[in-house]
Amino acid sequence: MIMRNFGLKRTKYDAIVGRQVREKYQELKSLIAKIDAYQNEVEKARLLTEYPEYIIGKVRDNLFRYSSELVSNIAAANEIQCRTQNEFVKRILLEDDAIGDIARIRQEVLFIEEFFNIDLSRYMEYSEQLELTKNYLYRWKKSTVRDYDEFLHPEKKASRLEKEKARKSRKPQKQ
Repeated sequence: MIMRNFGLKRTKYDAIVGRQVREKYQELKSLIAKIDAYQNEVEKARLLTEYPEYIIGKVRDNLFRYSSELVSNIAAANEIQCRTQNEFVKRILLEDDAIGDIARIRQEVLFIEEFFNIDLSRYMEYSEQLELTKNYLYRWKKSTVRDYDEFLHPEKKASRLEKEKARKSRKPQKQ
């Protein structure tokens, strides 16, 4: 949403006049088209005078790049099966990069919020999704680090499995 229009709102004058009125008075169609074209020019001029075009392009490019890197880092980390020490390290580094991508996306949005005069109320739902993804990545990284530690020290894995087995046997079984 932010990458597409930065929350700038533009009124469509076509929607102000009802469909039946537009069909009955065909001359309104050309007038509305002229008003719409004029409004497009006004909005473009206002946007370009308020914010230099290169800044808007740079911010959009950054958001696209960070989002793309986030997805590719998660996918790459997920493809690693972790059978060797190097694979564990590579997966942990990719998970770190994905967490860093989320931080970069948030930082870019904070820049937009601070320097651009736009409404970011719609960003809140995306912010919540980013937070959930970040928490998921932290849990995933924690389990990868635990598995890596158990890979290096097999006795820890045996100890953990025994504790889990003991805990399950202590729980009363549901009837």
